[in-house]
Amino acid sequence: MTNFTMYTYELKRDLMNFSKKISTGLSKSDSKFLMDMMFGISVSGSTLISEISRSLKENIKLGYTIERLCNHLSSFDENNLIMNNYFDECRNHFGDKPIVLFDDSDISKIYGKKFEDLDDVIDGSNKEKSITPGYHVCEAVALTKMEKQPISLYSKIYSCKSDNFISKNEYTMESIKTSEKVLGKRFIGVFDRGYDDNKIIDYMSKNNEFVIRMKDKRTFLFKGKKKNCYEEAIKRKGKIRMTLLFDDNEVREVYVSHTKVTLPYNKSDYELVMVYGLSEERPLILLTNLSIHSKEDVIKVVRLYFSRWRIEEYFRAKKQEYDFENMRVRTLKAMNNLNTILTIYLGYVGMLSEKIDRKLMTIKIIEASKSLRRKILVWLSQMARGIKEILKYCHTGIKEWQKIEKREKNKQMQLKL
Repeated sequence: MTNFTMYTYELKRDLMNFSKKISTGLSKSDSKFLMDMMFGISVSGSTLISEISRSLKENIKLGYTIERLCNHLSSFDENNLIMNNYFDECRNHFGDKPIVLFDDSDISKIYGKKFEDLDDVIDGSNKEKSITPGYHVCEAVALTKMEKQPISLYSKIYSCKSDNFISKNEYTMESIKTSEKVLGKRFIGVFDRGYDDNKIIDYMSKNNEFVIRMKDKRTFLFKGKKKNCYEEAIKRKGKIRMTLLFDDNEVREVYVSHTKVTLPYNKSDYELVMVYGLSEERPLILLTNLSIHSKEDVIKVVRLYFSRWRIEEYFRAKKQEYDFENMRVRTLKAMNNLNTILTIYLGYVGMLSEKIDRKLMTIKIIEASKSLRRKILVWLSQMARGIKEILKYCHTGIKEWQKIEKREKNKQMQLKL
């Protein structure tokens, strides 16, 4: 790639303009802090305050920069205003009926001892799914209307050992209500089997459409008779054939069947969709309140559920490209403030990804990432590497982009004797 200086300037200008929009209504110090953090994360590709501080290239001792950012991060209290500005920026990137993906993640702190309210979590990155010290993360992302890129609407780090903790469902319901507030219209919620809960099903049935993967122990009324969904699913065979394309270019042929069922506790009717062929032993069972009248409607439900994989790619980019699990701030307030800033920055990257092959700057970012594959489903990782590669040619930080008030030194009063 040629003309590095020009692309570096254009990318820096675009990022700073976005930061100014997000900072509307903030104080000068908070606005400057947010700009520093956004630029530092983009250049360093890390959530470590020391790496962010190095990326700013300030003409003072590194320890002073680290101390300033840490102090401001711990006292930052403008999340609602910032998030409202962020929602205003990303709201137009969603379609008429957006798809919102809900899932939980974790932050593993294997060697952590001094972090606030350390909890026990299942390490999802470990094949053995071992239990380690850490924190839970509740996340909700909406897919953009063109490229179906994930943009986060809600992200919360929490611990079950905190004094103000009520239940996991409280954060789930908060994420659903936040999505409703942001989108201002009905959406399709997609949930994994960890969300197989009567309260969630009731709320979504009244307000939105949904697709939820069922646990094998769930029972339904099949033509008035109470039966286990898994036992009924293994008796059936899929009559509808379809293919699924995964991100590693693997094509799987599956068979799908569906039937009407009734939930015993509320006597409401739903559609049960069963997918065969992904596992030799167990069918995948989905519950939805979407209307099914044809083969195309059944295939749509299955594809909606498998779009959930994009939130897994979002988590992977967050952890691998930005070292999310390695954050060193100790309090939950500072962690959530840092998570909020990273969420906003990833939203900016997601909005850039919506213009893949339609904007020169995004084309140059992908070229700079030097990725092995040209066509993928989720662009966050490639965009992160490309942005970092372009901005590494910055010889200065962002002081010239900030309006810093310079005051004259107070002169000592002198008295003539």
